[in-house]
Amino acid sequence: MHFSSSVFIAALVGIAQAQTPEGFKPSVNTKLDVMFNSTAVKTPGELLSKQTTSTQPRIAISRNAVNSTETFVFVMLDLDVPPAQGNTTRRVLLHAMNTGFKASQQRMANGTVLLTSSETGPAAYLPPGPPATDTKAHRYVELLFAQPANLQVQASDFANTQARIGFDIVSFGQKNGLGAPLAANFFTVDGRAGASASGTATASGGIARNTLQPFEGAAGHMDMSFGLAGLLGGLAIVAV
Repeated sequence: MHFSSSVFIAALVGIAQAQTPEGFKPSVNTKLDVMFNSTAVKTPGELLSKQTTSTQPRIAISRNAVNSTETFVFVMLDLDVPPAQGNTTRRVLLHAMNTGFKASQQRMANGTVLLTSSETGPAAYLPPGPPATDTKAHRYVELLFAQPANLQVQASDFANTQARIGFDIVSFGQKNGLGAPLAANFFTVDGRAGASASGTATASGGIARNTLQPFEGAAGHMDMSFGLAGLLGGLAIVAV
């Protein structure tokens, strides 16, 4: 079968623009800048360490994609939580859902606009912590949505294990009136010994460390804040 050069080039451009993992829905081509303190996720799927990702990331987007009146929702998902006992299908865990993001006056070195929010929920940031016993690196997807004016999501909606494990972003979006994601990115974290990680330094510092600790599997030790003990106690049976 003969393919024209224009078709081949178009295919390459499509691959280069993909900011979400292959097969993930919804697929997104617009890049969301994700920065952990001094380390930025430069390439989708870049391998980072648990230590690097222990604090909630800052996010930024092209200034052409936002205006000062818009409000956004940030979502982060782990696509590779090990299967439940007796199953072979990996599960999705909601690592963060933060509302109230708006464009700030701060411009990043690449010209993007830093998005900021004073809110830490409704689902507080949960640091990645794939266990050393897992067989693969976990993929962590970051998504940015326009926030509907009538969005009614509370911290209590994510107060139990079932609300985060098996999270379906498509179903959630349909139920709560979210449109298609405006931008996305993803990185990977490998809990296995000897896994190397990289990152790109950024010019500005990070934000305060979250009190939540990364999970290390059923046998891992966790030091947790009292207010989230119930949630973390339920989630301790899985590796994220």
